Amino acid sequence: MNDARTPENYSAFVKDIDGIYCDVAQPRQAKILADNADHFLYKGGWAMLAVKSQSIDVTKNPSEIYKMEAKTLERRGFKIQEMKLLEPYEKAHAMIVSLLKSTL
Repeated sequence: MNDARTPENYSAFVKDIDGIYCDVAQPRQAKILADNADHFLYKGGWAMLAVKSQSIDVTKNPSEIYKMEAKTLERRGFKIQEMKLLEPYEKAHAMIVSLLKSTL
């Protein structure tokens, strides 16, 4: 069993990909996605991040968490395409769709 927080442990089993869907209930969800992108995602590839704000910080307003995770992706070379709240289907969740910039 491998852990999404350590992509180097399974990089021998994954080839370059053009998309990542990340749905983890962990703190620093955007970092986990970006770390995997560093290993596997083509430049210009897309990523979808399901942000579970309560898994990151229950004391902050969910909208603050969404913005924080989006900023992490931007700092790591992603361009945010869209951010959607998932309520009423999932409380305190958002989906962030982004593209890995082809040049930084």
